[in-house]
Amino acid sequence: MANDVIPSAEARSRLPSIIEELVEQPDRTYEVGRQRRREVVLLSASRFDDFAEREDALSDLAWAAFAQERVENPSSEPLNWEEAQQRRRRQAS
Repeated sequence: MANDVIPSAEARSRLPSIIEELVEQPDRTYEVGRQRRREVVLLSASRFDDFAEREDALSDLAWAAFAQERVENPSSEPLNWEEAQQRRRRQAS
């Protein structure tokens, strides 16, 4: 859960206590910056890892859906091995 945005100067002076609070309450989030313009968000490493894992899973799912769509509806005819080698040689020169 996010609290009110903490001004940057106050966050710098409170950083050790903010870190301690994040250790004690890993679900807590601190937003630092101006009222509507956040400069940084402080959260626990375990919570960040959870966000990163979810983002990776969503990325993998999106690529799988994209690949399936391309296999089912290719934008061009597939190449055989010889045609692919010829194109590669042309690009190399």
